[in-house]
Amino acid sequence: MSHYPATRRFVSRHPVTQLRAVAAAVVTALVLVSCGIPLDDEPIIIANDELPSSLQTGSSTTTTLPDRLSEEVTIYLVDPGDGEARLVPVVRQVPVVEGGTEIAQVILEQLLAGPTSEEQLEANVTSAIISSNDTPISVLSLERPVENQLVVVLSERPAIEGSDRTVAFAQLVFTLTELSNVDQVRFAVRSEGGNDEDISVSTDTEDGDVRRAVDRTDFPSFRVIQSPGS
Repeated sequence: MSHYPATRRFVSRHPVTQLRAVAAAVVTALVLVSCGIPLDDEPIIIANDELPSSLQTGSSTTTTLPDRLSEEVTIYLVDPGDGEARLVPVVRQVPVVEGGTEIAQVILEQLLAGPTSEEQLEANVTSAIISSNDTPISVLSLERPVENQLVVVLSERPAIEGSDRTVAFAQLVFTLTELSNVDQVRFAVRSEGGNDEDISVSTDTEDGDVRRAVDRTDFPSFRVIQSPGS
C-alpha cells in the first residue's frame, strides 16, 4: 500500500511527454514519405546505385581545369637544300598573349631561338639568324610608327654577311608579315649609348641594302616550301 500513491504520481506526471514522442514519430514518418523513402515494418537494404548521388558511397565530384590556353604561330626557317633560297614555314604552339605583350614579340623570340632538335631531325631546317657570340639576338622593343608597320629594335645586327644575310632578313620579314596587322618591317639596333639606329637590310632586289621599311616583295626569289612533316 505504501508504494501505490507513488506509482500513481509517476504515471500522471508524463502524459505530455508521451504525446510529444508520438507526435515526433508521426512527423518523422511524414518526412521520410515526402522524401520518397518507403516505410517498412522491418529494415531493408537499399542498393548503392538506388540512392541519391549525394548519398552513394565512393561518390565524388572531380573538377577538371582547362589546359593552359595556347595558339598556333608560324615562323620561317631555312631548308639548306642545294643552296637555293628556300624558306620553310614551321608551326609552333605558344601561350596566348596576355596584358600588353605583343604577339609579334612572342613570335620573334621563337624565331630567334632557332630550330628545335626535333625540327632539325624531322624537317632538316636551320636558321641564318645568328649572333656574333653565344648569346642569341634578343628583341629590345617594338614600335608602330604608322598603321601596319612594325619597327623591331634588336640587341645586335645579324652576324652573317653576303647572301646568307639576305636569308636572315627574309626569315624575319616573312615571319612578322604572317601577322594580319603587319605589312612592312623596319629594323634597328640599340647602340651602347642607348640610341636606336636603323639597320641596313640586305634585300633580294636591285636596291641591295636599304634603310627603309621592307616587305615580302623585297625578297622576290625566295620560295616557300612545306616541311616534310607538314
